[in-house]
Amino acid sequence: MGTSFDDNKNKIIEILRSRISNFECPFCKQKEFVLAGGYFAHDLQQDLKSRQMGGLNIPTIPLICKHCGYVSEFAIGALGLLEQQEKK
Repeated sequence: MGTSFDDNKNKIIEILRSRISNFECPFCKQKEFVLAGGYFAHDLQQDLKSRQMGGLNIPTIPLICKHCGYVSEFAIGALGLLEQQEKK
């Protein structure tokens, strides 16, 4: 899988549907969601007193509830969407 969100959008939807077939919003209980249109990358920090950018991160796919706006995130690696070299 490449790294472009637009190129991977259909694959992301397919994998999310296969893994979480009956997903509902934990707040409003609605079942309509939209992909945010890109990835989040949460930087891992080794020290709470300083901010490090550009190191290790956890890339995620944000999913937004159409009813209340709640944002849920799914780790790309756990969904099998990272290539082996990217996992390292």
